[in-house]
Amino acid sequence: MIDVNTIDWNEAWKKPEGEEGKKKGFISCGRRWSDPDRCKRFNDVMKEDNWAGSRARVSAMDIDESYRILDVGAGPGTLVIPLASIVAHVTAVEPSEGMLSCLRENIALAAITNVDIVPKKWEEVDVKQDLNPPYDVVVASYSLGFPDLREGILKMVAASSRYVYIFWFADMLSPWQRNYGEIWEKLYGIPRPSGNKPNIIYNLLHQMGIYANIDISKEESIHRYSSIEEAVADQKEGLHLTTSEQEDILRDYLGKKLIRENGKVVLREMTHRAKIWWNVNDQ
Repeated sequence: MIDVNTIDWNEAWKKPEGEEGKKKGFISCGRRWSDPDRCKRFNDVMKEDNWAGSRARVSAMDIDESYRILDVGAGPGTLVIPLASIVAHVTAVEPSEGMLSCLRENIALAAITNVDIVPKKWEEVDVKQDLNPPYDVVVASYSLGFPDLREGILKMVAASSRYVYIFWFADMLSPWQRNYGEIWEKLYGIPRPSGNKPNIIYNLLHQMGIYANIDISKEESIHRYSSIEEAVADQKEGLHLTTSEQEDILRDYLGKKLIRENGKVVLREMTHRAKIWWNVNDQ
């Protein structure tokens, strides 16, 4: 039996699969969001039903109208837009040019005036020089793309006077591993990594002396495309496929999985999500 206390969970985050061969299908956050079209598609999904999914995430946090919020990895404004209408101020940290373009457009469309943007990677942000701490809430919502998780968390704590919130996948699988488990071995010639993973984030926090709360919920992930070929092109990039044989396997699989809705082809997947949070004053 593995003693979780002997594992360096920060190193486990840097090398989540252990063996190099099992990193098939991985694409870094920087590469994933360097494509403006991918950013635009993500933006369109987030804006559906007046940011309904984002508002549900905001309602899951303890927020007061007087609060100043720091959003680490803000994307197109997934949390920024709904937060800005109910709190005093939001600072958005976002490095991707594609996401920044969508974020600025969404801020302008909503006529928002209480948002500052810091166009940097979180690992490159100087809390004292680039920001205006402390913030009542620091949140990272599916944006833990920085390589050193311990350092990233310490910076979030340093910037907060009350709460830190992290939203992530409860089973620690990447969306690609979760959604394409049935064809993983066909694509890469190796079995999909085991789904029975410990929660690296929660265990690392415990090693750091941070005793966080955790809630698990089940949410639907939706991807809409104009055609099967657009879906293949998008998902192929995320899976980091390199051969025509892999692309054919993916096309055949998506042909069975995609459904047609209102002139679009739609990929729907259910995922378990984790909300991890703590009060920095209680640690």
